This record gives sequence, C-alpha cells and structure tokens, in this order.
Amino acid sequence: MDSYGQTILAIVLISSCARLVHSCACSSNLKYCADIYQKPVDFKTAQENCRERGGQLSIHSNISDEVAGFLLDNMIGHFWIGLHLPRDQCSRNMSTLREGERTTELTNWESAETPCVPRCVSVSGDRKLTERPCTDKLDGFLCEDPEGDLCKGNVVILDNARCLLGHCEHKCTPMKTGYRCSCYERFRPNARDPRRCDFYCSTSVCKALCMRGGAACWCPTGFVRSEQNCEDIDECSSNHDCAHMCINTIGSYKCACYEPFVSVNGTACTFNPSLLNDQVFTTLSPNFIARGALSTPGEYVGLIIFLVLAIFAVLALVYYLRGRKATVQECNPPDYNEFQGSVSK
Repeated sequence: MDSYGQTILAIVLISSCARLVHSCACSSNLKYCADIYQKPVDFKTAQENCRERGGQLSIHSNISDEVAGFLLDNMIGHFWIGLHLPRDQCSRNMSTLREGERTTELTNWESAETPCVPRCVSVSGDRKLTERPCTDKLDGFLCEDPEGDLCKGNVVILDNARCLLGHCEHKCTPMKTGYRCSCYERFRPNARDPRRCDFYCSTSVCKALCMRGGAACWCPTGFVRSEQNCEDIDECSSNHDCAHMCINTIGSYKCACYEPFVSVNGTACTFNPSLLNDQVFTTLSPNFIARGALSTPGEYVGLIIFLVLAIFAVLALVYYLRGRKATVQECNPPDYNEFQGSVSK
C-alpha cells in the first residue's frame, strides 16, 4: 500500500473511532457533571446507555448553562437530551415539555407541524432545541449526573482561575475555560473528586507503596499487604451483598443477575418479564433465584440455627402433650364396667 492509501486508511480509522469519543466536564464545585457521547442512537437507546453509565439524559431547561455550553462548543450534529412530550399529547408548536414528573417552558425552540407521534427533543451545537420523533437516530446524547459520579479520570473542571489556586493534588494543565488534573505514575484520579489522586494496582498482585527503607508501606483499598507486595482481596469468597452472582474484580467486586432478572442499585435483582422473549419455562431453573436466595455464609448459618430451634420446639411440644395425657388419665379413673371386665380376665 502506497503512502496515499495509508493516509486515507488512517483518516477512515480515526473518523470511525471519533464516533465513539466523548468528553466530560464538571462545574467548579463538582456538584454537576455532564458527558457528551458521539454515538448514533435513538432516544430510548440513549436513555439506556446513559443509565448504564450512572447518569441520566440532560433535563436542564436552560441548555446553554456552563457545563452543557462547554460540551456543545464546536460540536456538529444533534444530540438527545432528556426532554420529551407528555404521553398521548401533541406539541402543536408549543414549548411545554416533560422532565420526568415536571414540565418545562422553553424558548430557544424549533418545531414544525408534524403528525402526532411520540416526540423527543435534541440540542445542536448552536444550542437549538428541536422536536423530532423519538425513533430518529441522531449523532449522540448529552448525559448528566447531579451527584458528580459520571465523570471519572479525563475531566475538564470549569473555573476561570484555572491552575492559579492549585486545586490539583499532583499535576494541573490549564485549559481555555478551566483546568484538567492528572496524576503521577501508579496513581489515578479519585472517582469522587478528579482533583485528588489515589494509589492503585492494575493487577491482582503489585508492589506496595513504601517509604525509603521500607519503614512503612501502603496498599490500595481492596488489597491486603504481604511483605513488600499488595494482593487483591477476593470479596466474593467472603460476605458480600450480591443477590445472585458476585464477580471479583481487581481491588473490588461487582454483582450480576441471572436472566430474566436485572440489576437494581448495583446489588439487588428484580424480575424483568421483557427478557423472557415469549419463552415457556416448565421447571424452575437457577435463573429464577429470588432476592431472598441464600448467597452468603451468614445466611446459611442463620438457616441452620432456625432449623435447630424448630426441631427443639417440636420435641418440647411432643413432651408436653405426652405429660398432659398422663395427667388426664390419673385424674379420670377407668369406668367401673371396664374395671370389672379387667378383673374377670
């Protein structure tokens, strides 16, 4: 392949990868973070993808707020946000939209006379809000997280002071509208606060972080020290709070559910009939383990104690009934005819 062909191939590969690129930004106090994903999806898929990442589609009525405005700068295309019309209603060129259980009045609005079908809202790089069918596949979606957990690692923090106030624990890179923090080798940004850095291990066994001479050593959370090394703790072999399955990961663990159950709150599992796909189950299978299924050694011990107590209770009841029968017989002697018959024999 000549150099021209290699250049074209590189451009194609870069363009295809760019479709999956996303950027993330947080407010200066880290109370609000948002992420923009460049991925062609419809509204429902955008909602699901955003929830899987721990966020929700952006529902801010003022889409030109600081964080969303930063993400949309120089962007080309249309991106789903969390606004949609109330069910069974048509817009009729009105700007009243649903944000979960609330309604919002919008002004920067584009709409046209269209048939009454499920309608959702997108935003473009020039901040224009457009009403369109929810089944349309757009260029991506804007995902937000008011708790600040959505953005991890590569985050731009919007602050006009930039690096002047020394917010970053390790390294600070000034940006046009804020700054970005980074960490030294063997450290990574804190999941809750990207300005802080945490020591971590990328494998199940790694070298501990020690002072000169080895007088004191530290291991990351989820690891236990073994001389000069750190070894991963297998949380799944001890007590955990997973309802169905526990999957050990480096430094932590995660929970999973059998089909047709889906994860709730990261640990519990709830039945989802839509995953049955019209299948008929004639016998119960391990897939139908309920939330109360035994999953920890503590629960097994509790069951054994309950069974032992139940057996003792049954034995005590039998002993009591036998004693009661003997007492009744002593207080009520046999009938005279029965007595005569026994004597004649």
